[in-house]
Amino acid sequence: MSALRAIRTLPRQVRPARLFSTSTPRGDLARVTLIGRVGTEPEMSQSSNGTQMMKYTLATSSGVGEARQTQWHRILAFGEPHPAGLTKGVMLYIEGDLKTSVYDGEDGKKHTAVTIFQRYAQVIRRPQTASEGGETPTE
Repeated sequence: MSALRAIRTLPRQVRPARLFSTSTPRGDLARVTLIGRVGTEPEMSQSSNGTQMMKYTLATSSGVGEARQTQWHRILAFGEPHPAGLTKGVMLYIEGDLKTSVYDGEDGKKHTAVTIFQRYAQVIRRPQTASEGGETPTE
């Protein structure tokens, strides 16, 4: 915090142009941060080059009462960036990169799919089981 105060006290002409990074921007960025509940049991598989990957969905909700809406996000994690014991119902914080793809559906129409390539994940809360004296949260 003292480093931030030191920068604030510098005269305007001495301040660095960008406080958040010293690197040169390399292009567009589509990064998201989500907090939600795992909606499906994660599926483990291997990519064509042998890298471990995990697919699952994450539900996020917004609004109150009858205006409450839930959105479902497709998450794909490569390698080992995922927490151990990830199961349906776990509240999770993730950071990832967006990738949008367009494909032709079985109905002949073009469809758009958004996938989040997970970079970081942290478990916030695991659901309680009936044996622990609680019920699984239904958020």
